[in-house]
Amino acid sequence: MTYDVILESVSAGFHGPVVAALLTVRIPSRTKWTEVAGFRNATTVGLGLDPARAERLATSIPIAVATGVTAEDAEHLKDYIEAGHYPEKQEWSRPLPGQACCVVSIRTSA
Repeated sequence: MTYDVILESVSAGFHGPVVAALLTVRIPSRTKWTEVAGFRNATTVGLGLDPARAERLATSIPIAVATGVTAEDAEHLKDYIEAGHYPEKQEWSRPLPGQACCVVSIRTSA
């Protein structure tokens, strides 16, 4: 069974952290392994969004940000996006404990 991750709404003042989260989130089960000269390296694949597309997703609510992912991946994506991403040099306001940057839901894929 696969699931879709839906961005339902973005809280006022948290648009930037949500866009940053969409750009930086990785999908754990989509790790790609490569081996070079006997050394294994892992690259975890993200949503593959460019900044303009992430901006459109964050403003075109509700919208599916990931489709056809496993239950574990859906939970990971939901938690990461709801928490938002705060790069060191950004002065974005941070959510209070128990508060989320946005509302993300998980639905069964059709």
